[in-house]
Amino acid sequence: MTPFWFVVAALVAYFVAYRVYGKWYDRTVWAPDARRTTPAHMYADGVEYFPVSKYVLWGFQFKSITALGPILGPFIALTFGWGPALAWIILGNFFIGWLQDYGAIMVSVRNEGRSFGPISHTLAGPEARTTLLGFLLFYLLIGVIAFLFPIGRYWNQYGGAFAADMGIFLTGIIVGRLLYRVRMNVWAVTGLAILGVIVSMAVIGHYLQVPRDFLGAGTNLFWAGVACAILYLASVVPLPTFIQPVLWTAFFPTYFAIILVLVGALLTPVTGIALQQPAFNTAFTWQAGPIWPILFVAIACGAISGWHSLAGSSITSKQLDLETDAHPIGAGCMLSEGLLALISLAAYMVLEPGKYNPAVQVEAWVDGTTRLTAGYLGGRGFFETYFSAVLVLYAMSLLTLVVRVWRMAAAELLGERLPIMANKHVATILMLAFAWVFMAYGGFLNIWIYGGSANQLMAGLALMLITIHLAKVQARTRWTLIPAIFMIVTTLAALLWQIFGVFARTLVISLTTEGYQFAKPLDNLFWAGWLMHLVLLLIGVGLFALGLRMAILLFRSYGRYKVTTPAVQPRPAEAD
Repeated sequence: MTPFWFVVAALVAYFVAYRVYGKWYDRTVWAPDARRTTPAHMYADGVEYFPVSKYVLWGFQFKSITALGPILGPFIALTFGWGPALAWIILGNFFIGWLQDYGAIMVSVRNEGRSFGPISHTLAGPEARTTLLGFLLFYLLIGVIAFLFPIGRYWNQYGGAFAADMGIFLTGIIVGRLLYRVRMNVWAVTGLAILGVIVSMAVIGHYLQVPRDFLGAGTNLFWAGVACAILYLASVVPLPTFIQPVLWTAFFPTYFAIILVLVGALLTPVTGIALQQPAFNTAFTWQAGPIWPILFVAIACGAISGWHSLAGSSITSKQLDLETDAHPIGAGCMLSEGLLALISLAAYMVLEPGKYNPAVQVEAWVDGTTRLTAGYLGGRGFFETYFSAVLVLYAMSLLTLVVRVWRMAAAELLGERLPIMANKHVATILMLAFAWVFMAYGGFLNIWIYGGSANQLMAGLALMLITIHLAKVQARTRWTLIPAIFMIVTTLAALLWQIFGVFARTLVISLTTEGYQFAKPLDNLFWAGWLMHLVLLLIGVGLFALGLRMAILLFRSYGRYKVTTPAVQPRPAEAD
C-alpha cells in the first residue's frame, strides 16, 4: 500500500470544501461586496494599511500562517497512528479550519480593519479585551519557545540551510524596495524574486556550508540566538521593509516544496514507495498523552490554527483590496496549508517505525520528503539542503509576525503601567531573550503540545468572536458555533493534561528523585532546570485561567446577541 489513495481522498475533500461548501457559505453568510470600500483604501497610510494585489497577498497570507505546525505536528500525532492523524487533517480543515481563517479576515474588514483586541472590546466588553491580550502574551511566547528549538537544530544539522535562507531574506528585502519604492512592475519583481530564490538554494546554499557542531554542544543555542537577532530586526522595522516582501519571496520555495512532495506521493504506485507506519498504534502513551485531546493540538496548524485568525485580522485585513478577495485568500490559504500537513503525513508514512524520536529528532521530515521525491527526481544531497532550508523558512516567516504582534500586545496591555514595555526595542528584546533561555530547558515535545494547546484554544476563541459578530448582524451562526465549542473544550482539556500530567508530575519526580538522590543540593544546573519547569507550569496555569475566563465572557456575549430567526444575507455582488 502507498500514500496515493489517501492523498487523492484529501484533495477531493479540499476541492469540495472550497468550491461547493465554501461558495455556498460565502453566499449565505458573508456575502462579500466588491463595491464596498475596504480598510486598505479607507485608511491607506503605506505602513499598516495599503491595498495589495490578491496574488501577492495570497502568497503573503500563506507564509504568514504556515510554519512548522503542519510539518512537525503530524509526526507527533503519528504516535497514535496515521489513521487518526489523516482523519483530523481532512475533517478539521473541511468543517473548521477555513471557516475560521476566512471569518477572521471578514470580521476585521467589516470592523474597519481592527484587530481582535478592539473587536473583543466592542463585542464582549473591556474585560474581554484585557483578558484576550493577557492570553496572547502567554500564548505567543510559548509559540516562539517551541519554534526556536527546531530552527537551531536544522541550521546546525544541514550545513547549507543557513546560507540559503539568508540569501532568500536578502532577496526579499531587495525586491521589496523595487516593488514599493521604485514601483517596478509586479511581474518583473516576481521574476527577480524567483531568480533570487534559485540562486540562494542552488548556489549559495550549495557552496556555503557551515560545519555541523562547530561550537560543540552550544551550536544549536548559537543558531537560535542568530534567529532571535533576525526576528528583532523584523519586529522593529516597517512591514513593507522586511516582513511583507520577505514572506512573499519565501512563498515560492516553500510552496514549490509542497508541489514536489505532493507529486512524489501521487507517483508512489509507480515509484513503489510503500507505507511502513501502522494505521493505528495506541490511544494513550505517557510520553504524548491520550488521543483526545492531544491529537487535536499536536497537529497545531494542519487542520486549524488560532494564529491564522490573528494574522488575518491584524495584518491581512488591512491590505485587502476587495472584499471578494477574502475567500480565496482566507479559505484558499488554509486549505493549502492542509496540503502541507497532508504531504508531511505522507512523508512520515514511508519511514521505518521507531527510527526517529518525536521528542527530540525533528529531522524525520527531511528524510521522508527526500525519499518521496528521490523516487522520481533521483538523488538526495541537494534536496536535503532544500527541504531543510524550507523548514526554517516556514518557522522564521511566521515568527517574524508572532514577535511583532507580541510586542504590540504588550504595549497595549502593559504600556500605561510599565512605559518601558511601550518601547518596541525593549519589549522585543525582553521577549526574545526570555524565549531563548526557556528553549534550552523546556523539552521540545512538552513545549510543542503546550504551544499547540494554546494555539488551538485561540482558534476556539476566534471562532466565538466570529460567531458573536454574525449574531450581531443577524446572520447564521451554527457553522462556527459548533466548531468553537468543540475546540474550546478540547484545548482546555489538553492544557489541563499538560499542567497536571506533564509539568507538575515532572517537577515532583525531579525534586523527589533527582533533587535528593542524584543532584547535589546546591547544583545550580539542576535547580535552574527545575525553576524553568516551574515557570512553564505557571504559564500553563495562566493560559488555562485566561482562556477559560475569555470563553465564559464570549459565551455570555453570544447569548446577548443571539436571535431566534437569523436573517439570510444577500448574494455577493461579484464572485471571486
